[in-house]
Amino acid sequence: MTLTRRTWRNGAMAVLAIVAVAGATGPTTAQTAPSFTLKIGNATINDVQHEWQKRWGARVEKRAGGRIKVEIYPASQIGSIPRMIEGLQLGTLEAWIGPPEFVVGHDARFQVLAAPGIFADMEHAYRAIGEKKFRDTVMALGEAKGMKGVSLIVYGPTSYATRKPIRKLDDFKGLKIRVFASPMQTVPLARLGATAAPMPLNEVFPALQRGAIDGNRTGITIFTTFKYYDILKSVTETHDAIVTSIAMVSKAWYEKLPADLQKILVEEGEAVQKELFDWTVDFNEKGRKLWVEKGGELIKLPPADQAELIKRLSTVGDEVVASQPQVKEVYDLMVQTAKAKR
Repeated sequence: MTLTRRTWRNGAMAVLAIVAVAGATGPTTAQTAPSFTLKIGNATINDVQHEWQKRWGARVEKRAGGRIKVEIYPASQIGSIPRMIEGLQLGTLEAWIGPPEFVVGHDARFQVLAAPGIFADMEHAYRAIGEKKFRDTVMALGEAKGMKGVSLIVYGPTSYATRKPIRKLDDFKGLKIRVFASPMQTVPLARLGATAAPMPLNEVFPALQRGAIDGNRTGITIFTTFKYYDILKSVTETHDAIVTSIAMVSKAWYEKLPADLQKILVEEGEAVQKELFDWTVDFNEKGRKLWVEKGGELIKLPPADQAELIKRLSTVGDEVVASQPQVKEVYDLMVQTAKAKR
């Protein structure tokens, strides 16, 4: 009987201990369980935009203290760029990063960043797009269409990867080249005697393989991360414009968040915009080296041809915005900011 009572007493104490532990840990576990899921979509992989996804996601998740669970989807894993942008507007995708020109169909003002001849180089672009008034203006452009900007980054200078080499200005004539879907990119191609072919990134590689297009105009790191060197060998570096990327969150989703979480998204977006630049410069240079290592050729136009190219493209921005007062307002602000930040 003594053993039985002792056994019963020890068992009861064990049960009480378990209850006490559950009482101590239960509420804490519930409090730290993620309350919101943040899916971040992107069309590229192993590049600047993917790096932004990882850095911003990690920063947000850490500062949110477990209340936001981050999921990263590069390489169009959750749809093409148009579908991801649509997801932002519907609230089915929480965040996306990509070139602002892909949002031109929703607001024409997004195309101003693609204007050729505005930025001298990556450093100049970084200074200009980081200026508070201009940055705040761009961040707010999509709000009426359900998209809130949180970050604006430099991606890299423009180059042309082509099936046959472009060694002189006349070599552009007759080529069909993929560009972003905005007049700021289609008009320059027309001035060079080429045909612009806007299309989502995930369609470009097979189009090049089939010969449906002759080349792609974007940053060098797209050519390396998507292994264009397997199907073509020529990149012509014109650097007539700077490719940028904008990161936006779904406004419908954002407005459901508590104020402190909203603040975290915005603050960390600005923080990553600043910290990522040096990495981006280094990554672009590594991309150039990798292209050559893989048997590719980096081509520069003869000085006279390069000067003529810049001359032809220098008035594209003014022409495109001339009949669009709202677009011109943002464009003029960018031009003024760029001049001030030279």
